[in-house]
Amino acid sequence: MNIREYQETDKQALKDITLRAWEPVFAGLEGSMSKDIYEVFVPDWEAEQMRSLNAVCDDAAIDVIVAEQDQQIVGFAAMSYHPEDYLGQIYMIGVDPECQQQGIGTTLMEKGIAMIKAKGFSLVMVETGGDPGHASARATYEKMGFELCKVARYLKRI
Repeated sequence: MNIREYQETDKQALKDITLRAWEPVFAGLEGSMSKDIYEVFVPDWEAEQMRSLNAVCDDAAIDVIVAEQDQQIVGFAAMSYHPEDYLGQIYMIGVDPECQQQGIGTTLMEKGIAMIKAKGFSLVMVETGGDPGHASARATYEKMGFELCKVARYLKRI
């Protein structure tokens, strides 16, 4: 596997991975909240994921790396930096569903952490959902030694 910096020509591959990787995540999220809340909170998950992906790919302050196997992009990670909070963040990470459970996500995380450390930060954060669709992400983060910092988010449709 080769990890390299993102190039503009990679964007379509990242879009394809993003849609396939997040589809089961949003299906799990939908099943974990009421329909009333979900339809307002996530009116169009595909459009939101594309907006988020475009934002990270187009922001020069965010570092994006891609993982390649056999000259195919199989995953990516985006790192953002928050000096006001003394931390770097693995802001977005995605692995092609056909290539998951092969250590690609862990390798991307390790490279992202090294990049954050090289910029002088001593704390790294990654956020994910508590729903069933994010279970494998949580398992990866915990396996890597991340500690859960519990936050409660309550939603009410008005």
